[in-house]
Amino acid sequence: MTFIHSTRRYRLYFDETGTGDLHAHKKDQNQRYLSLTGLVFRQDVHDTTFTARVAALKRRVFGNPDIILHRREIIDRKGDFAVLEDQEIRADFDAQFLDLIGYLPGPAFTVSIDKQAHLEKYKTWQFDPYHYVLTCLVERYGLWLNRHNYVGDVMGEARTEWHDGRLRRAFNHQYDNGSRFLRADVAQLRFTSRDLKLQPKAANVAGLQVADLLAHPAHRTFKFMQLNQPIPDDYGASLIRKLEAVYDRNPWNGLIRGYGRKWLP
Repeated sequence: MTFIHSTRRYRLYFDETGTGDLHAHKKDQNQRYLSLTGLVFRQDVHDTTFTARVAALKRRVFGNPDIILHRREIIDRKGDFAVLEDQEIRADFDAQFLDLIGYLPGPAFTVSIDKQAHLEKYKTWQFDPYHYVLTCLVERYGLWLNRHNYVGDVMGEARTEWHDGRLRRAFNHQYDNGSRFLRADVAQLRFTSRDLKLQPKAANVAGLQVADLLAHPAHRTFKFMQLNQPIPDDYGASLIRKLEAVYDRNPWNGLIRGYGRKWLP
């Protein structure tokens, strides 16, 4: 096996908001979109410095560095997160997490799909939306690795056997066959593994937890931009204003669209 120096080894941590069901929006318009947001870290930096920062935040706010941050539970303020009912503690958590985003090294990527528009545009070709979004996310990460002569792998959160199987097959296919903008030989050169890494919440992976907390506000901001609607000036928007600094950009004109952000179809 070829030795790869730690300064050239990266990992994409991603999480989702929305559902992969292509037809779910027909019954519930809240299910119209699916989005993945990915955060890239140099692997050794994630496992040391960044993981320590996340643990310090948890210790300060919750008194427990091993608590697992999860957006839905934080919003509901249940269980370990009931302390967030206290406005001072909630304000401290919000400020600490906002500060943490400033330490993200980048790049970041958000890929969103409007499933209703996808169905309307493609009457016969209807690529599985989850496969489609994951392919575009991994494609952009692979191109970034290639531009910088780095290598890396990809990690998401393990869910059900069915869900995980879909993701693994999509990644395997892209590794073996490439995609529209990422040739197979480049994928195989830049990805250190043919297999997608999936870890459960209990593994307490810092990058996955931060991606979980950012996936929804990242998609929401992107959706408002796509619809030419004003972005609410709230906490979620403030997180993404910080994330703007590390979204991948076109190296020739500095634009995020098409690189750090991709809207489908």
